[in-house]
Amino acid sequence: MGMQVGSGSASADPEVMIEMNMTPLIDVMLVLIIMLIITIPIQNHAVNLNMPTNTPSKPTEPPVVINIDV
Repeated sequence: MGMQVGSGSASADPEVMIEMNMTPLIDVMLVLIIMLIITIPIQNHAVNLNMPTNTPSKPTEPPVVINIDV
């Protein structure tokens, strides 16, 4: 978590940073973990509904089929 200070010479080319900045990655992962912790207990709650049962009705008669030849 330190800051890299140049060598002091103004004419030298700056070195390319090869390592990845981990701070934004850690921040995003912490937010995702917090969202997961908050949302999982909500999904486990279920609402019990007493739905009425349907009585089976009598079977319907098959429809009349009309064939037309042209």
